[in-house]
Amino acid sequence: MGTSVTAAEVAPVTATGTFKWDLQLYEERGTCWIKWGTDSPFRAQQGRVCLYPGSFPSDPTQAKAWSWDNEHNNNYDTGQPWGAGWCAAYIAEKSPNGPYTYFIKTAVTKT
Repeated sequence: MGTSVTAAEVAPVTATGTFKWDLQLYEERGTCWIKWGTDSPFRAQQGRVCLYPGSFPSDPTQAKAWSWDNEHNNNYDTGQPWGAGWCAAYIAEKSPNGPYTYFIKTAVTKT
């Protein structure tokens, strides 16, 4: 099959995968909606999209409204009235099984 090469003569190989994740907080029919998407072939571990009043709490699960990221066809009506002072985040569990951490954060809505 060919010549034998010793392990010291074989160079290592590497690869990089880069994926885009998007999160948008917007108004539709007077309420706060969260839209998300990715070109990744996988979802975040136990991923959630969350709505927060005012700022991001130290515990990401303390959201005013939230949805699993595999529900609502990537477009979630939070049921909360649109206006200034809202922010949204995409959160996921750290490996192997938590706690939750912020993955993507929006800015806070302003007038």
